[in-house]
Amino acid sequence: MDKLSGKVAIVTGGASGIGREICRQFAAEGCAALAIFDVNEAGARETVALIGDTATKCFVHKVDVGDLANVDAAVKQFVSEAGNSPDILVNNVGWDLPFLFIESQPDFWDKLIHVNYKGTLNTCWTVLKLMVQAGRGGRVINFASDAGRLGAGHEAVYSGCKAAVIGFTKAIAREHSKHNILCNVVSPGATRTAGYDNVKYKRDDPDKFEEKNVRQIPLRRIGEPGEVAHMVTFFASDDASYIQGQTISVSGGVTMLG
Repeated sequence: MDKLSGKVAIVTGGASGIGREICRQFAAEGCAALAIFDVNEAGARETVALIGDTATKCFVHKVDVGDLANVDAAVKQFVSEAGNSPDILVNNVGWDLPFLFIESQPDFWDKLIHVNYKGTLNTCWTVLKLMVQAGRGGRVINFASDAGRLGAGHEAVYSGCKAAVIGFTKAIAREHSKHNILCNVVSPGATRTAGYDNVKYKRDDPDKFEEKNVRQIPLRRIGEPGEVAHMVTFFASDDASYIQGQTISVSGGVTMLG
């Protein structure tokens, strides 16, 4: 269990759900230093407590990823704490609520873009420069969603943000291949997280919403956070050393693209 031995990592949205499972797996795989960037500082500290007594040095930073100055300050502080620059960046943080597009408002669009797209731009812009300067290569794992691959009703702007993340990640993969910085996308389908519950319980009939979801999934169940986290850990490790610019759906078979 040492696939990430000695590595320095930043995980956004590590206070709960998939992000929490990523942090736990990174620690189990021997990550030397791990920073959790999240607006939910209490949740992030709970993740650290769940990781428990390991060799991984864990640091919590209250960060609004859509605020570039906040991201820049947190990254600089973490580099000082860890004694080295990041080898791995995971942009897991995300947020959404279900609305028909014509019933949504511009301030809602702005918040979605702020968290789901601008946050990815800010962290990548800050961390990629450090990875290039360090010359050790690196891993960037960005989160999209199958909403960004297929489009999702009641999630039009969210779908657009996640499609943008996919295109952006392909572009930075091309730009940084010469630096051996591998940039890939994990695209979850329905996964049992607080975000999924936000969407589910905003529906008139949450049970019917879930039944419909399950019927559309070939494996006939909602995914678990740890199942998505395993793909992130794979991308972060040397097992994925020849995979660049790819989007992998972890969705029980909903999205099968050739």
